[in-house]
Amino acid sequence: MRPILVLSLLITSLSVFAQFGIRAGYGSTSFKDWEGFAYRRIDVNKASFLNSGLNVGLDYWFRLKKRRIEFMPELGYTQFASSSVDGYKYSLSSFNAYFNVHAYVLDLAEDCNCPTFSKQGNTIKKGFFLHAAPLFRYYVHKAEGSQSISGNTTGIGFRAGAGIDIGLSDFFTLTPMVAYEATGKSNWKDLATLDTNPAEPDIKSSGSGLYGLMRLGFRLNSNNRRRR
Repeated sequence: MRPILVLSLLITSLSVFAQFGIRAGYGSTSFKDWEGFAYRRIDVNKASFLNSGLNVGLDYWFRLKKRRIEFMPELGYTQFASSSVDGYKYSLSSFNAYFNVHAYVLDLAEDCNCPTFSKQGNTIKKGFFLHAAPLFRYYVHKAEGSQSISGNTTGIGFRAGAGIDIGLSDFFTLTPMVAYEATGKSNWKDLATLDTNPAEPDIKSSGSGLYGLMRLGFRLNSNNRRRR
């Protein structure tokens, strides 16, 4: 319930601004070294491990004045699917911060500060973009079995991909995207203590994966737009 409450408060606070978006995504992430530890005593082919993740987020929109390069700082939450391995149930979630940059490479010189729905040209030209974002994650992890281990860690990384804006009206824009995401190695604290006399208590593991994303953009001041 806490993530839902946080997002509700963010929606309320963002609604006073002119342009913001709600994001949702689903994809597959691999935590290779953590997975290797979980399956260390099992001589079978590895199944998925914390593989699928569902994320939601909110962003606020602004752009360069003379070029179609747009910025959308985002706060969000991801819940990964739990995994049961060797008598332990592993679970993971994260609170996320992104600084999204969208570059409309087919229409970069367009300086009309108006919704995609009002722009001249075909949908591909006016709507296609490449996107990238540095990211920060605050992970919360848990392992439950004969012992119970819980903790938190942080990760920094990068997300990049492509998408297209579909103008539903001057007020709403729907944006499907695909993105590849990678984070550097984080210390998953105390997980290795599930072993007897571990060399180190922490497990160092990076994460990477492919996501499909959808954004619903709101433009509350569309009556003030400038048409070309």
